[in-house]
Amino acid sequence: MAVTQLMIAGFGALILTLAVHQGRLQERSKPAPPLPPTPARLAFEAEQRAAEARAAEVRRQAEAAAAVAAANVEEETVLAEGPGRSETFGYCVACHNTAVIRRSAFTRDRWDELMDWMTEKHGMNPLEGELRQTIVDYLAAHYGPRQRGPRGGNPFLN
Repeated sequence: MAVTQLMIAGFGALILTLAVHQGRLQERSKPAPPLPPTPARLAFEAEQRAAEARAAEVRRQAEAAAAVAAANVEEETVLAEGPGRSETFGYCVACHNTAVIRRSAFTRDRWDELMDWMTEKHGMNPLEGELRQTIVDYLAAHYGPRQRGPRGGNPFLN
């Protein structure tokens, strides 16, 4: 009977040892908790978020500009009727809208000087020869110096 008790106790100890060992194995198979991010990783993630925000802002601005451009489509008819209107519209609207032309009131010499200035300062393709003459003549004739009232003063006082 002592041997039987000894065997039962041995099997019990063996089962207990196996159970403890099995628990440790299961404990080891659990993934280790993640390590906290390093300062370099935090900086990288912050830069990624900033880059995504900048890209979203650029996209938003491009979409807004496209919407404005689509809404502000100009036609040649906004310029005064006359010889050279088509040439002026086609050449000038490539860089700016017609409001720049319509609000100006320059002499023929000043319009001619502006052609050189836009070429030098803004990279406009050089405008020469008959096309230049046609455009400058048109601008001087229709968008030259304005006379305001019979005395050339404040139009609201006439």
